[in-house]
Amino acid sequence: MLDGIKSMPAKVCLGLSSVIMLVYTVNFIFFADCHVINGTGCTSILTSGAAEDHSSYGRGAGFLNVAGCLMLGLFMGNLLMLNEGAKAKWSLMIPGLIGFITLTLVLAVTGDYEPSTNTPMIASGIATLLYAAAYYFMMEEGVNDGLDFGINGIQVKDSVSTGLLVVAALIGVFFAINNLFFAESYLGRTDGPLPTFGNYDGNYFADEPTAPNPIVVKVLGALIIPYTLFAINILRTGPSGKWPIMHISMFGLGAFAINNVFGLLFFDDSDWAAATLDATRSAFVQNTAISLFVWFAIVYGYYRLREEGAEDGMTIMGEPSEDKDFFMFKMYPMMMTVIAVVLLSTQFISFTGL
Repeated sequence: MLDGIKSMPAKVCLGLSSVIMLVYTVNFIFFADCHVINGTGCTSILTSGAAEDHSSYGRGAGFLNVAGCLMLGLFMGNLLMLNEGAKAKWSLMIPGLIGFITLTLVLAVTGDYEPSTNTPMIASGIATLLYAAAYYFMMEEGVNDGLDFGINGIQVKDSVSTGLLVVAALIGVFFAINNLFFAESYLGRTDGPLPTFGNYDGNYFADEPTAPNPIVVKVLGALIIPYTLFAINILRTGPSGKWPIMHISMFGLGAFAINNVFGLLFFDDSDWAAATLDATRSAFVQNTAISLFVWFAIVYGYYRLREEGAEDGMTIMGEPSEDKDFFMFKMYPMMMTVIAVVLLSTQFISFTGL
């Protein structure tokens, strides 16, 4: 296990970046509520460092929770490479690197927002450098095999899969742009840039004490980028051998969608300010519906694209899979069930106050 990459420097760099990603994943999935109140009277791996009079105190736990789900998928991408090797994993690493660089820039260039701590920026920068170093060290192991930046039109033959991936990619592009460049307007802040689609009515940021700061919205936008580029890459270069990025998309976006479903099911009116209750509930419904569609698009698209070679070269723990249905109908449902149980437990504990 974890011996797919032979280069020790690459393995160390990828392993260390994975540790950072795992810490933030666990902290945001399990302890987001405690994180934003700086660990006051509760348990958290990492805390925000915000004093009670800081603008970020108590804000953005819900956004950080779903950000943890997207980070979970990217963390699983690192595990996939450590287990299965580096060959042709450029399609996984380049989008990941772009997302991590964007995340670091978001945390470094905060505009008029003064962060309570620089730890997330430093951790993100270190993880990005480690990830980039791992990519460099893996070049001798064929990480760039099949690297293609050409623009040759849509290379997916199946029209249904094409449509699903196009819509999923467009949704990803929209959310990435909206979150990264129009976060203030999305939250209804009167000092925000141009208004955007899907933004909250009124000044949600001012009226809802737990609303995220714009920088948290931008963090979520940065983490959406790799998943969007995965879909674009499949459309651009074809599905053959693209099982790594499709698997990671299925896990990360699946966790994202399931978490939204549980958030809607355990929605408690008393957790939100009366002035923002309708807007908050509508946002939960909208985000849940969209995330479920994107998850369906990726999973069903993968199912159909197996005929076009999506699973060509697929390995399980470094060995070729003899059962062509093993991942789709056995491994994936089992792992998503585990993820769902974990996410359900966090929502249940938060809802009941246990």
